[in-house]
Amino acid sequence: MTERQPAAPRAAGIVTRAIAAVIDTVLVFLVLGLGYLGTAFVLFTMDVTNFAFPQVSWWFTTTGFIAIAVVYLVACWSMTGRTVGNVLMGLRVVRVSGEPMHFVQIVLRSVTYVFFPVGLFWVVFSPRRMSLQDAVLRTKVVYTEG
Repeated sequence: MTERQPAAPRAAGIVTRAIAAVIDTVLVFLVLGLGYLGTAFVLFTMDVTNFAFPQVSWWFTTTGFIAIAVVYLVACWSMTGRTVGNVLMGLRVVRVSGEPMHFVQIVLRSVTYVFFPVGLFWVVFSPRRMSLQDAVLRTKVVYTEG
């Protein structure tokens, strides 16, 4: 008798991946908002009588969003290969071989996803359901078991 090999995990499609991305984006905005509220609270406790909510420039907010998003993605993918959105949607990011990503792949993938999120939509046209980032960095997003 021959042992049956387990089937390779199925590649995730655009809808599941987009929902996971939206969840992750909302989480990054929540962290950014909590940072703002925390700063406002500290300023309030330092001078209650002259308190005013801090004015934040679009440049500072954009830079903060980018930094938080990259750190969030690197941290999640380094630890488990999954972000919160991936966990909720049953996804995992791996190398094309199915092994966990290398740290350099993780960092490059994080930066390219934050700066070029439109690359995700290549999944619609790719027969292997790969984003542009996946194709360039030799990664894939698969459904997890269970």
